[in-house]
Amino acid sequence: MRDSNTIDFETGKSLNALVRRLGSLAECQRLGFVFEDEKGIMSPSAAGVAYLIFVVARDITDPAEAFASGYQAALEE
Repeated sequence: MRDSNTIDFETGKSLNALVRRLGSLAECQRLGFVFEDEKGIMSPSAAGVAYLIFVVARDITDPAEAFASGYQAALEE
């Protein structure tokens, strides 16, 4: 049986930041901000990293502003 909370050491800091911001690992998974590989090791997904860069780093707390920030980030891609 594998540990369901195994975290990639290299991305652990950013994963912990997501969990602190969103309240739980389950919520991060529900939003698709966490990727779990075939070995059950979790790390931030591309969406999770983008959330940290475009929303958390800019200290955005308003959902509409967060959505607009994400939309702008997608346009830049």
